[in-house]
Amino acid sequence: MFRSFVFFASLVLIFSQAACNSPDSSAQGESESSGESGSQAQQAEKPQVDVQQLLAKLQKGVDVSRFSGQIDWQQVAQEGFGFAVSKATEGVDLKDSTFDAHWQGIKEAGLLRGAYHFYVTEDPPEDQAKWFIENVQLEPGDLVPVVDIELIGHDTKLEGLPQRLRTFVELIEAHYGVKPIIYTSPNFWDKHFKEAFHEHPLWIAEYGVTEPRVPQGWPTWHLWQHQGDVNIPGIEKDADLTRGNNNAADLSSLIIR
Repeated sequence: MFRSFVFFASLVLIFSQAACNSPDSSAQGESESSGESGSQAQQAEKPQVDVQQLLAKLQKGVDVSRFSGQIDWQQVAQEGFGFAVSKATEGVDLKDSTFDAHWQGIKEAGLLRGAYHFYVTEDPPEDQAKWFIENVQLEPGDLVPVVDIELIGHDTKLEGLPQRLRTFVELIEAHYGVKPIIYTSPNFWDKHFKEAFHEHPLWIAEYGVTEPRVPQGWPTWHLWQHQGDVNIPGIEKDADLTRGNNNAADLSSLIIR
């Protein structure tokens, strides 16, 4: 019985040593170490965003689409513009043909850049959000996404319209991790929307006034498109002018960190 015990104890010791030196155990340690190093590397590589410097660029901006024609973004920057927003998508299947070129050109010119989706009220919000996400890659230092809602399509069911817009912005927020800006005009919004979207930054469009009227649901505006169809050196055709609101306490919410 004693010999059997010694033999059994020896077997246990051999198997214990083998387990400690097994390739699986070693590989697991390397995997955990590599994962930790990789995570640290990703954090180290994440660009630092100077929010105050970017906010200073919001004093003078322009928004464009394919209707603006060819654009020399270096010249636009030389004209004193600090930011530009380019149309990216519309509805469920239209991508602006100039978006990719503008997106790269705005960045190369050192401007703060943003992208907007033209919301089509007849189209499913889920498909519209998916379409925008498929076509727009945002980076730290960019503006948060913009949804442009300014028209009601002929075949639109008015019942549930605010809820459908809510679905769209929530899907965009879930993907990018930020609340999108809502672009609209005060008369349009007050006529068709009674739901409060005050947690979203507001980009208001109103011309010929000294101060824009804030529509229902918001305490203030963040961006103001104050002039449309302006001839700007470096832009082949007309574009619209926008500026930021220095008095908005949460203006930094417009910047992706």
